[in-house]
This record gives sequence, structure tokens and C-alpha cells, in this order.
Amino acid sequence: MGILTAAELEKEIKSAITRKIYYIYGKDSGRVHSLAGAVRKKYLGTGYSQSDINRFEGREFNVSDFADTAEIYPMFTEYNFIEINDLNAEELTAEQMKSFIKVLENLPEQTIILISITGYDVKGGKKTPGAKNKKVIDTAAKFGSVAEAELRKPADMYKDIMQLASECGSSISRHDAEKLAQICLGDTQRTENEIHKLASFANGEAITEQMIDDMVSVGIDTNAFALASAVTSFNAPLAMKILDDLVSQRTEGVVILSAVSSAFMDIYRAAAAINSSVNETDVAIDFGYRGREFVVRNSFRDARKTSIEHLRKFMRILERADLELKSTRLDQKIIIEKAIVQMLAVRNGV
Repeated sequence: MGILTAAELEKEIKSAITRKIYYIYGKDSGRVHSLAGAVRKKYLGTGYSQSDINRFEGREFNVSDFADTAEIYPMFTEYNFIEINDLNAEELTAEQMKSFIKVLENLPEQTIILISITGYDVKGGKKTPGAKNKKVIDTAAKFGSVAEAELRKPADMYKDIMQLASECGSSISRHDAEKLAQICLGDTQRTENEIHKLASFANGEAITEQMIDDMVSVGIDTNAFALASAVTSFNAPLAMKILDDLVSQRTEGVVILSAVSSAFMDIYRAAAAINSSVNETDVAIDFGYRGREFVVRNSFRDARKTSIEHLRKFMRILERADLELKSTRLDQKIIIEKAIVQMLAVRNGV
């Protein structure tokens, strides 16, 4: 029992170890979904139906109803399986919190609780969860298992991608698996969707790099965001390599600069939200990121790599570059390269 990584929880779920409570959250909502599904299968079997689950939604959570449900003895399944999605304990009153924690601490033998968070940031853009959410997490860790699913690097995802390709009747090399993960910006859900599509096209053959190039939309937005991420990390070699890739696609300079500026606006917006204690969910809702929540997650991540003062300087540099692109006949690549170099020099006070 305790705090586990997503990989450790995945391994534990496959073992004979059983827990009373599972609390799963993190920026990689696709992996949260996957782990939650594995927990359901562990206790309900592969042929379970939705009627086998007593489900509660966080925004309509009623502690009294939950307490009553926790006492139910199952008639047709071995466990009384209760799932709570997107419970934000910060919204509970002190009395509700007391009652909720008491239920968690005194669960009947037949009851299993799964709490999964996919619709908001438990940490609220900060390093640790709020006091009430932390109380729930600590209780879950005491009587069960807690795991945080962070966005993963491509090098950490290739094994899962290769395995999924195999399960879909195909195969993929490590190099191509890492390339796909990079294109999908570490988002598990999108990566899985692309593998299913590619495997279907491969029709039993291996998924090739050419298939990925032809069928998976990298898009200028993905490269632009990768460029912005490299700049906020002050990784000059990577930033210039990505810029070369963008230019090699023969994309107009104004289009490249527009996409890069948009990516920096996402990061700046995230930085402002962090400074104002606004969480990722609210940013996604308020600024129309529906269906693109991974952009918000990645922006919050990159916003923490540099200061908001640096980001303001980046935006001014991009503004000058945009004016130069539209008012002179200088080589467009040189103008953009100059802007990137200027941004990379910001950290040194140049």
C-alpha cells in the first residue's frame, strides 16, 4: 500500500495483490483511463457490464449516497465495485470531508473503491495537491494504492506501443514507436488511437516509418509546440533542428511564425494561470481547448521551465519578427532563425 508510479501500479494490478482503494490521477489522462480499466477487469472480470459498477460523478457527488452504497452486499458479483470519477475534494465542506474519509477508513470487506481523475488537475497547477485532495490521497494510500500518471517521454513509451501493435496483429520497430510517441506529444490516448489506425492499414504487416509519415498528422502545430518547448528549456541544438525541419517542409515563414507564436501564447497563458492559481481544467474550458486538453497539460509543463518575464520577452521578440517578415524582403528563414537565437539568449540577459 502507498504511493506508486503508474508502471508500478500496472504491475501490481497484474499480480495477486488486492487493495480496498485505488486513486489514479495525472496529466496523462489516457494512461489514467487505461489503469482504471485494468482495475475494473481485475475485480469484475473481462465480461463485466456497466450495471456491475456503482458509479459516482465528482460534480454531483453526494457523500450520504456514497456511504449507503459502500454498505451494499453484491448479489451477482464478488465485489461491490464503486467508481468515482473527477471527485474534487476541495469542493467538499468540512463535514462532508469528515464523513467521506470515515467511509474510506471503514470499508466493508466486499467493497472496492476506484477514484480516477481525468477532468481536472488535482495539483491545481502547483507541485502538490490542495489540503483536502491530499487528505483523500493519503487515506487512499493508507488503505490502498495511489498512482500519478505523468506524461511520458517517447523513450519511455516505445515498449507499450510495440506491445499494442502486436496485440493489433502488427509490429513496429523501437525507432518508429518513439517517433510516433514524439508526434503525439506523449499523449497515451492519441498514441493508442494512431496505433489502431496504422495496424488496421498494415493488415498484418509491420507498421513502417513511411506509414507514419503518410498517415499520422504531425502538423505544423506539433512541430511549433516542440520548438517552443525546446526554447523554454533553452535547448539550442534541438530548437534549431526543429526549425530546420519546419523550413524543409517548405512552409511559408509567416505560417511558421504564426504557429510558433500560437504555441508560446499557450505557454504564456499557462504561466499566467499558474501565477493566479487557476487549474488546467478551467483554462481548457475558458479558452476553448475542448478535445485538445493535452495542449494545456503540455503548456503547464513547459511554463514551469522558465519565468513569465522570459515569456514576455519571447512574445516581444516574436512580435518584432512578425513585423519584419511582413515589411521587408529579407530571407524568411533568417528572420525566424534570428528570433529563435534571440529567445535562446534571453536566459543570459542578452
